[in-house]
Amino acid sequence: MESLYGDIVRFMEEYFMAYSQYGQLPETQHVMDKFYAPDLTFDDDVVKSRAEWYERCLAHPAIQDKLFVEHLIVDERQKEVGALLKTQAIERATGEVLLELKMNVLYNLKIGADKDIKITKVKVFLESDPRKAAKLVQLYSIDSKAKP
Repeated sequence: MESLYGDIVRFMEEYFMAYSQYGQLPETQHVMDKFYAPDLTFDDDVVKSRAEWYERCLAHPAIQDKLFVEHLIVDERQKEVGALLKTQAIERATGEVLLELKMNVLYNLKIGADKDIKITKVKVFLESDPRKAAKLVQLYSIDSKAKP
């Protein structure tokens, strides 16, 4: 059996870059179809579909989320990737980093016979600092009311 490790790592590296650059803008968000399965779900009982996730990604037009990979763990057999990420909430108008926090994310993958990889399920575990959590809620609550 041929190893898919390199393919999975390349896919995930492309994904983090694409999400940070294209996934939060209406004119380029379609690029994310390459990464997300049509039946994408999140393990939070809030986001239940790819379309809903896309809406959420556009709900904060003044803020860009930027993801930086600190460590990846690839499990080929279970088709899962664990990622330790640093995320920044950046004000688009000024480039100012408004918030930085760490998160662990578990991605379930679907891998086709042609090595076509898609993310099917996402579980996010945010840094537990209550001050950062409050700032996160504040930033995205306020910004979600802003007009694009």
